[in-house]
Amino acid sequence: MSVDILVVVLVVCVALVLFWTEALAVEMVALLALAVLMATGILTPDQAFSGFGDQALIMIASILVLSASLVRNGAGERIAHRIRRLSGGRAEFMAFALFGSVLAVSAFINNVAATAMFIPVAETLARAYRVRPSRLLMPVAYASLLGGVCTLTGTSTNVAVSGMLSRSGFEPLGVFELTPIGLPLAAVGLLYLVLISRFLPGRAGREDEASNKDIRRVFITELVVEEGSPAVGRNLREMALWKNFRLSPIGLIRGAARLSAGVLDTHLRAGDVVVVEGDAAAINRGAQAVGLTRKRSRKAVAATGGEPALVEATISYDSPLIGRTLAEVDPRSRYGVDVIAVWRRGGSIVEKVGRIVLRLGDDLLILGPLDRIRQIAKDPLNLLLDDRVLPRYDARKEWLSLLIFFLAVLAGATGTVPIPLAFLAGAMGVILAGCMTLEEAYRSLNLKLIVLIGAMIGVSVAIQQTGTATWVAERLVHLLGGHSAAPLLLLACMYWLTVLLTQSMSNAAAALVVLPVALSTAAQIGAPARPFAITVAVAASLAFMTPLEPACLLVMSTGRYRFRHFLRYGTPLTVTCFALLMLLIPLHYSLQDVAGKDAAASAPRISGARSVSSGPVLEQGLPGNVVPGHEAVGDLLHDP
Repeated sequence: MSVDILVVVLVVCVALVLFWTEALAVEMVALLALAVLMATGILTPDQAFSGFGDQALIMIASILVLSASLVRNGAGERIAHRIRRLSGGRAEFMAFALFGSVLAVSAFINNVAATAMFIPVAETLARAYRVRPSRLLMPVAYASLLGGVCTLTGTSTNVAVSGMLSRSGFEPLGVFELTPIGLPLAAVGLLYLVLISRFLPGRAGREDEASNKDIRRVFITELVVEEGSPAVGRNLREMALWKNFRLSPIGLIRGAARLSAGVLDTHLRAGDVVVVEGDAAAINRGAQAVGLTRKRSRKAVAATGGEPALVEATISYDSPLIGRTLAEVDPRSRYGVDVIAVWRRGGSIVEKVGRIVLRLGDDLLILGPLDRIRQIAKDPLNLLLDDRVLPRYDARKEWLSLLIFFLAVLAGATGTVPIPLAFLAGAMGVILAGCMTLEEAYRSLNLKLIVLIGAMIGVSVAIQQTGTATWVAERLVHLLGGHSAAPLLLLACMYWLTVLLTQSMSNAAAALVVLPVALSTAAQIGAPARPFAITVAVAASLAFMTPLEPACLLVMSTGRYRFRHFLRYGTPLTVTCFALLMLLIPLHYSLQDVAGKDAAASAPRISGARSVSSGPVLEQGLPGNVVPGHEAVGDLLHDP
């Protein structure tokens, strides 16, 4: 093993640990990995940052804008109406129509945006058919992931894989190239989702109080002891907040000090702040009964007018609130509403509400004028609100968004214009047509995702050009039987390696780590590279077994699921997809030895890599030197 390979292996391993532990933001981890690779001389600055000029990022940004235009202009509301008409009074038909609609939509727009669009739809249908939302929400997230593997535009991971294929000297993926593989997976997955929707937790509605946290959102809020309140001089134990109101005191703040010992027996004073845990109804009922006041701004409601409303909202995947505290955001000034409580899956937050650093999937209890709340509800990419306060949408903008998106897909699929240009034109089209403003388009760009993919492309270049991918591929092939190893067995290894990585890190990051290894493995055994690349792209989207995928995080809080629910219902679906994929790949792609032109295509050509004509990189094991009979690979590596 050369020093360069050792450095790359160490950097990637440390990055994977940081991805898994979430010690740092994923985009920060990717940038740090890139910085280390530059500092050690593995990559030049031009090579390291070449990913940020990749056409894949332009296409991803364009798809995000087009997706946001569809979501913001009410495409989901129309779909909900159609589903109710088609399914009649049968809940099973409704579930089939709902999950099928999610599959169809997420095949063309970002899968997380599709999930955000369909959460209010699922809640509306759950109420109409008298079923628990938890029966529908997890399948909605899973359906969006399955739909994402059907076309190039279904997920940014597909676009990232396509971009890396192009950079490595292969043809990029076509718009519908994944469809023959993804459609059968989606069809079988749809049947599975309809089946498990009957058994998901919370459907019976007879849970006892001990297990009620699976079906209640327990918020953290602050109640103030005001001057003259009947609570002055009393202690929390005698108030019996839990016994009488199911309201649990978890802290007491007096001035700048937080009291941690003897909180229940401390006599309250005017100005004290009691931190309590309970659902929305308990907070309202308990606070009024014992003379405590919700800590909120009356000015915000009075200044804006309108009927005040109390609603729950979930922080969506593209929200500007993520990573910030309520004190920093100041929702009173920004939105004209008050956030009076916060709930987070996974345990109590013993912290002042204004100091809680917000995360994706956190739930907020919002108080404010109904017209302001409806204004916030227009942007489900930032906050997902109770569907009963959703605004009415402009039908003209909705149809224009659909038409422009359809034309972009059609132009890219038929080859009328290059695919990136088709979607860039579409993104500009929805802005020029007035479907969304330029400011809204900028807000719809998920900069964290763009930075992550741009940085990980640089890491992938390092994995390829140092020979790390070939080094790993050689050992994998040797372990499984040498150059006579069965291609299907190696495909299975690539699938499970990608699936396991994608459960705990970004789908795109997992794909860009595994893809160079997959391409080099194909070169080692003389097999075509394309089926290996497609296996990695599909596997990277199948993050069913944990709730760490953004689409699953969105429904985890809204549906009151636990981590174990995703493991229980996601594992069989992952195994089913694996078995079906191993049947489909050989049907659509040859896995036999290739020669000549195909052999050359089996080894990646690195765009912008260090010169290989001088020898050092070739000595580190790039495919052209290690695969007997693949002389054309060497020619590719020496191309100017």
